Amino acid sequence: MKAFNEKYVDTEENFNNVHAFLRKMVTLTGKLQTWEFVRFEFWNRYEKSKSADPNFKEQNAHLWKNEAGEIIGLFISESGGSFFSLIVHPDYPQLAGEMVEWTRNVWGEGKKKLNTDCYPYGLEVQALLDQGFVQDSHIGNTRRYDLAHTDYTLNLEEGFYIRCMAEGTDEGAKSELIEQTFSPGNSNVGSIEYWRKDLKSYKAELDFSVVDDKGRHIAFCFGFVDQDNGIAVIETIGTHPDYRQSGFGKAVITACFMRLKEQGVTMAYITGFSAEANALYQSLRPVEIIPMHSYVYEPQI
Repeated sequence: MKAFNEKYVDTEENFNNVHAFLRKMVTLTGKLQTWEFVRFEFWNRYEKSKSADPNFKEQNAHLWKNEAGEIIGLFISESGGSFFSLIVHPDYPQLAGEMVEWTRNVWGEGKKKLNTDCYPYGLEVQALLDQGFVQDSHIGNTRRYDLAHTDYTLNLEEGFYIRCMAEGTDEGAKSELIEQTFSPGNSNVGSIEYWRKDLKSYKAELDFSVVDDKGRHIAFCFGFVDQDNGIAVIETIGTHPDYRQSGFGKAVITACFMRLKEQGVTMAYITGFSAEANALYQSLRPVEIIPMHSYVYEPQI
């Protein structure tokens, strides 16, 4: 079948079409892709807010469509630079080679290095190797949790409580904790916008924190759900530096798992990169661990 490629234009229709494509990919393949619907929502919102280039999205996202106009391939770069990702529809495996070639020769023209992250089952992997990319390193793991067949018990020490944003938890306090966790020393923490609530899949009842008896936030996580397919992605997880290794991270994720299970969600995914994160996520009893490797191409100039 013939495929057509075109630049991504930043419209609501295109956003919804790509969002639907990424959600459909999980059900078509039975596997999580390196880009899922939540990551795309973050890219759409975060890059819009921080990029000074009005053409950033058009320059760093590209679509392949079949003759019926359906998306069958996606190229996307999270923040420009040398890093990119490819998602290939399973019915069009031959498209992977064309997409890698386009990435290398068009988007990658003049770049000294290109790199991407892949799961071992990704259709793009062999195409990357065929066109000069080399596997570089193991960078992280995605874990799958079977919520339908796993029982979770919440254990939290006295004086600490689970709260969700639907209960009226203070947005400013949680924003400050997120910045203290990921950007310690940031002098602008008090003015950080709580932009996650604007994401398409955000639900206040899945926006969890551990708080102490004074209402101070200690640990946090966000659950995002593809309701059509009963799949959740737990994204943005952290604990205040002063309270790590105390079980608060496990507690807040457990609370999220329990709420998801109540809502009929059967599967959840979490990705970890550091040794500490991977140890935490492993303690939550995943049913599958999916390694992620980086692939690098350095043109001979």
